[in-house]
Amino acid sequence: MNLLIIEDDPAIQMLLKLSLEVEGFHTTVVSTAAAGMEQLERRRPDLILLDLMLPDRSGFEFLQMLQQRHQSVPVIVLTAKNEMNDKILGFQLGADDYLTKPFETRELTVRIRAVMRRMKAQSGEEEEIRIGAIAMNRRERSFELDGKPVRTTSKEFDFLWLLCSHPKQVFTREQILDRVWGLEYYGQTRSVDMMVKRLREKMKPYGHLIATVHGLGYKLEV
Repeated sequence: MNLLIIEDDPAIQMLLKLSLEVEGFHTTVVSTAAAGMEQLERRRPDLILLDLMLPDRSGFEFLQMLQQRHQSVPVIVLTAKNEMNDKILGFQLGADDYLTKPFETRELTVRIRAVMRRMKAQSGEEEEIRIGAIAMNRRERSFELDGKPVRTTSKEFDFLWLLCSHPKQVFTREQILDRVWGLEYYGQTRSVDMMVKRLREKMKPYGHLIATVHGLGYKLEV
């Protein structure tokens, strides 16, 4: 498994590289968001470990760049920030997990494997879905409306796949967090609502297909 580590602290770089390679991961380490983007252009990693405090751009800006470039690589955020608003923003921008410094490298390894297990489990399902104007391909991580590609983050794609693979089934916000984010903590349902708002904008004029079931959650209206 290939990991891209974007971290500017030399001591943490060395710690991550040594400890993760002992666990059998292949690592590439860079110090800036720009260098991280360059690496993405050369070779798509299986997962990114992203520091929020980078010298050229913030980790939040990097996550936004991933969205803009239609990069659906899973991301675990590593940061000294422990504010709930920062965590919520990170998840809203497509992060798959969030680990606060200082952390145990054993815990990081467990979280990496958990994220990759979720990705692998999802890839074992059917690879294509076509419903009306919607076309999705899980292997390519592509989403189209009326034959036109729509850019999504990794989380947005997984959410849409969940709805499209269970049309008309209602999912509560807590179920969505569990199935898409894999979180045990259910206090961040606002992240789901913000993601739906963004997706409806991206999906115009088909945004209404993500239907709100008041008092419950969301479903795909077909």
